Amino acid sequence: MMKSKLKVKKAVSNLSPGTMEEVFARVAAYFNVLSEPSRLRIMYAVCSGEKSVSEVVELCGSSQANVSRHLAALHKAGILLRRKVGATVFYSIADNATVEMCQTVCTKIAESLH
Repeated sequence: MMKSKLKVKKAVSNLSPGTMEEVFARVAAYFNVLSEPSRLRIMYAVCSGEKSVSEVVELCGSSQANVSRHLAALHKAGILLRRKVGATVFYSIADNATVEMCQTVCTKIAESLH
């Protein structure tokens, strides 16, 4: 935990108040992408390895249109990578830090339900 705090302190130590406001706005936008339960479900499905859109649809139990919209948002935010082979599109995790953060929060919430 101490190492993490030092990393954050180093990253923001020389930033102006105006730049910090930009950081806060981008962090809020990032969390906004993660605020949709369907997107968390998709990340959960993909975190075990690369999946095609149809595999994600099957794992998440949602419509292809809905899943595709959420996959696009996660890709645009830099959370997922996208790869196309012929007509098939595959998605995988691009940002392990986001997955780790989501897993930590999910674990905390799940433990509080016991």
